[in-house]
Amino acid sequence: MIRADIVRGLRELGLTTGDSLIVHSSMRHLGPVEGGADTVIDAILEVIGSTGNLVLPTFNYVRPVPSPYYDPMETPGRTGILPEVGRKRPEAVRSLHPTHSVAVIGPDAGRLTAGHLSRRVFGVGSPVDLLAQGGGKVLLLGVGQTSNSTIHVAEEHAGLPKGSWFDELPVVRIRRPDGTFFSHKLDTSCSCSAAFEGAEYGLRSWGEIRDARIGGVCKLMLGRDVIRRVGEMIREKPAILLCNWEHCPPCTKARNRLASGGLLSTPARGPAD
Repeated sequence: MIRADIVRGLRELGLTTGDSLIVHSSMRHLGPVEGGADTVIDAILEVIGSTGNLVLPTFNYVRPVPSPYYDPMETPGRTGILPEVGRKRPEAVRSLHPTHSVAVIGPDAGRLTAGHLSRRVFGVGSPVDLLAQGGGKVLLLGVGQTSNSTIHVAEEHAGLPKGSWFDELPVVRIRRPDGTFFSHKLDTSCSCSAAFEGAEYGLRSWGEIRDARIGGVCKLMLGRDVIRRVGEMIREKPAILLCNWEHCPPCTKARNRLASGGLLSTPARGPAD
């Protein structure tokens, strides 16, 4: 597959000049691409043009937390080769969040990444939320809804109670670009996504997903539609996107909080709150 194939597929999917989007991806499931991840990034940037914004999830997650510190210039992400290649581009701006940063290429990079630490990871005003509320799109390249971070934003807007992976929230050291250090206490909004495939049927039945084959199966959604529709699903059935593994701390704690609030008939068994 060459760049022109990807450009054509993205346009058929509905991506256009001026679009802003977050991309969740698996190069392995896209298949062979001449030039690799750089070609995919170049194709996306060609389609959205100089007025669009490309947001890449450069998460390194909470288990283990970054040690001895998080450095936005150096700490590698763990979300695949595409975000890792993209964050290293000189024009990319990466947020300071130590476990769930994003890297942005585009004219709104500064606005989208600034203040990430003053918000919950996927909360109101977070980079993924700002992107969605501004009309941004969600592109899944060879991955499913379990990779769709905008669903976490929908959980936040819907008021779903969250639990942490830890009994006590960790404090992480962060190295600023100027070389100085500070400490940041993590929040609970980065929870489990193992059951997020449960959002697929609802989003598809409401007509919110567009499909195309670009190597593998790819999907395009409008971020604020994901937030609205998934929010409706959660308000109707609060535990619909919580996994059933009894040893999952975030989902078990969330179920217990829902039960204590009378929204579930029985609490979950598992780690104590």
